[in-house]
Amino acid sequence: MKRLGLGGLFLTWLYGVPFLLVVGLIRRTSTPYTPTHDAARAFGATTDALLTAGLVLNAALPLTGLLLAGLAGEAGWRRHFGWALGGTVLLYLVVALAGSMATSTLIGHTPADEEPDPPVGHCIPISGGRGCPGG
Repeated sequence: MKRLGLGGLFLTWLYGVPFLLVVGLIRRTSTPYTPTHDAARAFGATTDALLTAGLVLNAALPLTGLLLAGLAGEAGWRRHFGWALGGTVLLYLVVALAGSMATSTLIGHTPADEEPDPPVGHCIPISGGRGCPGG
């Protein structure tokens, strides 16, 4: 049972974390159809959740596996999770490289929406004493 649990934890890190990060990065670089500002905010929040979960699990799963393998006395799994910590660093470097090439922030970005701007109901006078254009 120990080996099954540690194997599941390792495979979750090996395949699940890159999946979350790739899906999050694809969503960040895509141009979604968001007809309203609320839809754009929801799309951005889901993307942020995917990226944040991927980044947190990237560190948490190997550390948890290393701790559990040490407590269980499994030398083979300790080596696997020890090497996984090196993979964690590589994944962080890849995400940092993608973030440096992006035109906006990876987390906290809200895509543009298709909603028209509301009509202007008042005018703010321009500095220098002139009034509003058109009256």
